[in-house]
Amino acid sequence: MKINNSAKRPAAEPLIVMEYQENNEKPAVTRKEPIDLRKIISDISGLSEAEEIIRSSLISEAELLCEVPSYLFKLGGKRIRPVLTLLVARALKINTPPRPLLEVSAGIELIHMATLLHDDIIDNSKKRRNSESPYKRYGLASTLLSGDFLLVRAFSLCANLDKEIIAATEKACVELTEGEILETPLFSEQHSLESYLTIARKKTASLFRLAAFSGAHLSTGNQNLVRLFSEFGEQIGIAFQMLDDILDVVSDENLLGKERGIDLQESKPSLVNVLWLNSGDPLATELLKKPDQRPANFKELAIAAIENSRVIEQARRYALDYADRASKTIEKISERYSEETEAAELFKLLALVNFTVSRLN
Repeated sequence: MKINNSAKRPAAEPLIVMEYQENNEKPAVTRKEPIDLRKIISDISGLSEAEEIIRSSLISEAELLCEVPSYLFKLGGKRIRPVLTLLVARALKINTPPRPLLEVSAGIELIHMATLLHDDIIDNSKKRRNSESPYKRYGLASTLLSGDFLLVRAFSLCANLDKEIIAATEKACVELTEGEILETPLFSEQHSLESYLTIARKKTASLFRLAAFSGAHLSTGNQNLVRLFSEFGEQIGIAFQMLDDILDVVSDENLLGKERGIDLQESKPSLVNVLWLNSGDPLATELLKKPDQRPANFKELAIAAIENSRVIEQARRYALDYADRASKTIEKISERYSEETEAAELFKLLALVNFTVSRLN
């Protein structure tokens, strides 16, 4: 596998250069080819089985505890966390995933679904994936309890696994909760880039790390490989969060699937907001005020100001840096452990990195 991560890549270029060289095959992913996640996961054995475990976990005698999560599940999604778990296992030559691997994949997605329900409450979100959010549709109590229900279901799956998986799952859930709490609005606490990275690592990357760790831990006894794949999960998770922060400002609402500029409206310590505050733009100081103390059209003014500044370019560079770190980790795995890994499946993990950053296109 040959990977070219050029430090001189133009800031506007969102894709990592990757070449898969085996039997003179052409690379599945190039700079010019758009990244389709469906191509990456089309032949992943076990994904449909993991989704079936998720569906069976949504059954409850209380009708709403079944209806609310089922509504969220039917809204779709990338399923990127179970995909990551199964791809790591395939990279370690596990082509037919055993039941524990399927259960942990499903459990991690259930935890993610729970966080989405709770996030919609915290953010007072009206839309989710271009549809009415579960929170708006079913109300506070049903959404909150459904999120709790999903967490219990997730832990019931993980409880069947070994103590390392249980401990890692507990650690990830503690961290994502800490990340939510630490994500205090800018008008109540000043945030640095360092504190932003702590939040991103805990709130988002913790589940990505858990997904990659689980796939590796259940597939190999080589602890160095487990560590490297875990690092990869964290790196791609941080890149994913950074790109979400950028898309909150620059994306079309129909593509974003929810209201644009929520991070600005709520004064969240997103990457874009932290960089904008550091830019010296006087308008950015409005983030330090509560929403009812700002101009009524603050969000529109802020989006225009950010788009006319270098903030998005700077944020993009940070995101691409973490994507590059993730790709270099896979390159390291390929070079050091070629006998224990499957080159074609490692390449799919690189394609997953490419998909992550290609969302900016």
